[in-house]
Amino acid sequence: MMTKDPYHLIESYKTIPGVYDELYDSDGQIRNKYKFLVKSFQELGPAELINRRRDTDRILRENGVTYNLYQSDQREAKERPWELDLFPLVMESEEWRILERGLNQRADLLDALIRDVYSKRRLLYEKKIPPEILFNETSFLRACDGMYESNHFLAKNPALLFYVCDLIRAADGNFYVLNDRVQAPSGSGYSLENRIVLSRIFPSMYRDAMVHRVAVYFRSLRKSLTQLSGVSGREPVIVLLTPGPSNETYFEHAYLAGYLGYTLVQGEDLTVRKNKVYMKTVEGLQQVDLILRRVDDDFMDPLELRGDSLLGVPGLLESVRSGNVKIANPIGSGFLENRALLPFYSELCRFYLGEDLLLPMAPTYWLGNKDQFQYVLQNPEKYVFKTVSRTDEETPVTFVELSGQRKDIFLEKLQQDPKRFIAQEMIESATVPVLGENGFRPGRAIMRTFVSSSGSGYQTMAGGLVRVSPSLDEFFITSQRGAWSKDLWVLSTETQKEESLLVPKSDQILISRKSSGVPSRVADNLFWLARYLERSENQTRVIREAVYKILQVEDGYEKESLENILKLVTHVTNSYPGFLGDDASELFSNPFPELQRLTVDKNIIGSLGFHLKSLVVASKSVRDRLSDDMKKILLHLEDQSSDPIESYDQIIDFLQKIILNLSSLTGLSFENMSREAGWYFLNLGRRIERSINMILMLQGMIQWKSFEDKSSFETFLRISDIRLTYNRRYSGKIDQESVLDILLFDTTNPRSLAYQLEQINLDLSFLPGKDKKVVYSEDRAALQLYTHFKMKDVGLFFESETPLEAVSVWLEELHGYLRQLSDALSSRYFNYTEEQTRIGDSNG
Repeated sequence: MMTKDPYHLIESYKTIPGVYDELYDSDGQIRNKYKFLVKSFQELGPAELINRRRDTDRILRENGVTYNLYQSDQREAKERPWELDLFPLVMESEEWRILERGLNQRADLLDALIRDVYSKRRLLYEKKIPPEILFNETSFLRACDGMYESNHFLAKNPALLFYVCDLIRAADGNFYVLNDRVQAPSGSGYSLENRIVLSRIFPSMYRDAMVHRVAVYFRSLRKSLTQLSGVSGREPVIVLLTPGPSNETYFEHAYLAGYLGYTLVQGEDLTVRKNKVYMKTVEGLQQVDLILRRVDDDFMDPLELRGDSLLGVPGLLESVRSGNVKIANPIGSGFLENRALLPFYSELCRFYLGEDLLLPMAPTYWLGNKDQFQYVLQNPEKYVFKTVSRTDEETPVTFVELSGQRKDIFLEKLQQDPKRFIAQEMIESATVPVLGENGFRPGRAIMRTFVSSSGSGYQTMAGGLVRVSPSLDEFFITSQRGAWSKDLWVLSTETQKEESLLVPKSDQILISRKSSGVPSRVADNLFWLARYLERSENQTRVIREAVYKILQVEDGYEKESLENILKLVTHVTNSYPGFLGDDASELFSNPFPELQRLTVDKNIIGSLGFHLKSLVVASKSVRDRLSDDMKKILLHLEDQSSDPIESYDQIIDFLQKIILNLSSLTGLSFENMSREAGWYFLNLGRRIERSINMILMLQGMIQWKSFEDKSSFETFLRISDIRLTYNRRYSGKIDQESVLDILLFDTTNPRSLAYQLEQINLDLSFLPGKDKKVVYSEDRAALQLYTHFKMKDVGLFFESETPLEAVSVWLEELHGYLRQLSDALSSRYFNYTEEQTRIGDSNG
């Protein structure tokens, strides 16, 4: 029941006396900047807000927006759905301009600082920081010393292309800087996704609020990256380097690569030759001009930095020194994340820029200074203690949460190595409105802002990522601790024009029908994605037929045919002994537990559940290559593979959903994917796997003499989805010769072996790197396979006394040629020229 109060959503909203609140001013009135939004939310009503909440969760889920959580008791990260609060944080233009000036000044300061640290080091000679902060900190990389002077391009251009600043609005209403992120800062992709989702959920509200567009930031970033590459006369080759799908923000890496139009690569996709960086593609080596990295400093080059890293590229630093590749942000910039620098920024700003720091720091003390150490310990409950290095495994703590022995242990750590820690004053934060089930309630927030280089200094994104805790008692607000997110709306004084990444008319685009290179790892994953898809579909069809047969036999029909199809289940899942074991009689009498296990248990190698999981894993490695529709279907598959199954009806329902989703994936790959190199590897994987599946099933049926049973014939035709065509052709009659012909030699049947082999030969001709004068190993294997196949015909087999045995032997020979073809493709296109090996713990 809605009340007459137009602001009933905030009836239970309670501010804290003396604490700045985003929603209410000091007189207890709603701030002007929020009146329109609150009124709009009220007019929607509780029921519609619930619908919008549901739509938001659905869109985020369908778009695959996740944040991977790491837990100490698990080897793999756990994907957590992204949580977005529907009610944005709002700032007016004048308020934002003050912040913007401070953020741009901070970018200039950090750029000047990193240049000095790796060149003249004036800050040491002028005694602006203690030398221990520089030389005792692992984030200062001696291997990068002098790089900013020796590299001419870096010497005359901004060192920092972008950076991230975390801010908090305190209880007094002022903003304070908490920390900076410069190596591989995350959040801009999530911020963009938040904006896209909210503008879709509240289109008229977003338009009428006149919100500054965030696309301007990404357009500026892409332009700056192009300029930094130093390439003229052609489009630069820019790649986004990610640690891989296990990284907590991998969604963002794939998302930004697709949005900006860059190739997403991992360390194994790159190699250094003659001091130049190349991407290992199926077309050959392609020189890389710029690397937009999401890998931390230490892991970038195992030869000169961390020797046990498998995320970087051996020899990369020497290529950077030579000026043959650019890195954004440059290797070594991680020193700016050294928290021991925080207490010195006010003085450093005056030293480098001759200005007072516009954005104040949260009061911070480096405990390596004896006086500051003693000062902090006089009242330690006021501070949060953090390690100087972000890579230190010690988590931030407050004395408020420590007691007894834990407090004594931590105090001992401080006493033993005070240089390792800083103490940052616990600033009481302002409160922000969070939309819950029963209206608004106050929470705490930290705001992440994004700054990038532009043609005339630095430019700040007019927006940001707000992390919010609905609990007022929560001090640490991080995504790893389960914080929600908010969009930051910066209001404009005039209607905003649409902004996008479209190139201005003044910039000429050369028409091209050729994509950038496909990394060998990507082609490999596409190839196996298709194989797992085909393997999953084949097993789904076999298990489904087995369940259908069980339900028929329970009514008293075809026991022998049932046993044959159950044996086939064991055969195609390679789950021996199963229904082929000496004690299979018990399984035949009660097959449900075994079928249930082989359907959903992801830990059984060869099961349907295992192959569905493998399909999803392979898809995540090529996420940036798949359409939105394909990603949605894969998400449905991942969700469905966790459905509980307690009956035969549930098995059939589950398998039917899997069939529909797998068929949709296949259809989308045919109809929506452009015929570039990646697609041909995808299709080759599909054709090879479908051929192998047909061979294995036929061999099994022949081995168990199933082809002497009419019912088994029909079962096999249903599995191959050709039964209706067969019945029309042969008027309901059925025999061995005609069944084998339609399954093996009929090129009009898209599931026949003949059809697969013709498609394989066709696809091979489109693979890259082909010289018509050369016969390659994969072509030779395909020729042997096709020739051996064409030497036979179904009629020739049935001229012998034992035709089925002859067919089985011939099929095994074809299987061998298929394996040779797969190995040849892997050797030529997927195997990398070199493999990285860990050579040490650190610095070799």
